[in-house]
Amino acid sequence: MLSIIVPVYNVEKYLSQCIKSILYQTFTDIEIILVDDGSTDKSGSICDAYAAKDPRVKVIHQENKGLVNARKTGLKAASGKYIGYVDGDDWIEPNMYERMHWKMTEEQVDVVMCGRYEDTENMQKTVYHGIPEGRYDKSMLMKSVYPHMIADGSFFKWGVFPGVWDKLFKKDCLEKYQMEVDERLTMGEDAACTYPCLLNADSIYVLEECLYHYRQTPFSMVKADTVPGVLRKQFQLLYHTVLDSLQRYTNIYDLTGQWREYLLFLMTPRAETLYEGMEKLDYLFPFPHVKRGDNIILYGMGAYGQRLYKFMKRTGFCNVLLCADKNYKELRKQGVEAGPPEQIEKYDYDAIVIANSFAETRTEVYRELTDRYPKEKVHAMDVELVKSGETLKAFHLL
Repeated sequence: MLSIIVPVYNVEKYLSQCIKSILYQTFTDIEIILVDDGSTDKSGSICDAYAAKDPRVKVIHQENKGLVNARKTGLKAASGKYIGYVDGDDWIEPNMYERMHWKMTEEQVDVVMCGRYEDTENMQKTVYHGIPEGRYDKSMLMKSVYPHMIADGSFFKWGVFPGVWDKLFKKDCLEKYQMEVDERLTMGEDAACTYPCLLNADSIYVLEECLYHYRQTPFSMVKADTVPGVLRKQFQLLYHTVLDSLQRYTNIYDLTGQWREYLLFLMTPRAETLYEGMEKLDYLFPFPHVKRGDNIILYGMGAYGQRLYKFMKRTGFCNVLLCADKNYKELRKQGVEAGPPEQIEKYDYDAIVIANSFAETRTEVYRELTDRYPKEKVHAMDVELVKSGETLKAFHLL
């Protein structure tokens, strides 16, 4: 049997789509454990309604204790040999668990992982792990996976994405590491489970199919402002608790350097809150040649671009002439300030700032822009600056 654990908290708008996508799986030997983590909307009653209709659905209602606790609660109640997770606002392809269970049993592995769709309103993007499809035994994990498991050699490119929800685990491989995750974590809790688990797995299978739908909304992409001190403490907790865990397994493989890069990847787009003293710099971090007071074009209005724009509006650090994005029409529907890149030519600007923290996209955009505009005015993040001791100190990672 396969146990699918769904933590549920105030997702009444999306919950039925999530549950139906699991109930209608082509693989039917499943139990669905819905953990209602103190929802204050109708999520709890929606869970109960599905449990009344299908005996495969089990519901656990509890006081709000957070995502980590909800996952642990579901795992304790699971009777299946294999464990999958689905977040309550996401959904899955009808054959997801048939495909993953088939590979799990055919290949006799501890973990199977697949690609995902990132769905934002009317936009959809396919995302794959940075590890080629296939079976990896322990020797292959040591040689081909662990050296790139978190950060794949450039800043930043994924090796294995940390989410638990695009994976199927053997319960006896997963349980110890899920139960060890610190329940105070409110971010990065997937990584705190996934990477120690994979370090201790004997074998995995990477499936190059997108089977999971990861829903993103404007709110989830750019969360409400958090008090800087509180957010810094959350990142400190994440950094040190997972670092302590990974250091227990350095005899298998030392992931501590990759873990630091992952934290820098998470923190850099949030630098307006996390980088102590950012507003006092004479340049825009992490773009050392973009100076205070410059007239700039922000290029890319995803989560990073939106955060930078909010920083500019709040502080006046630079004057934003245009927020350019190829998907400006869809972004506008979501209430995001955005315009077509073709408008860049209308402005007298000092710098074009590429607001993207993924290596491949950043490089591609830089190439496109420098083909059309003066190279000295196009700026991508300075990776060496991001990794410098100065930055580690400002982020309190030293």
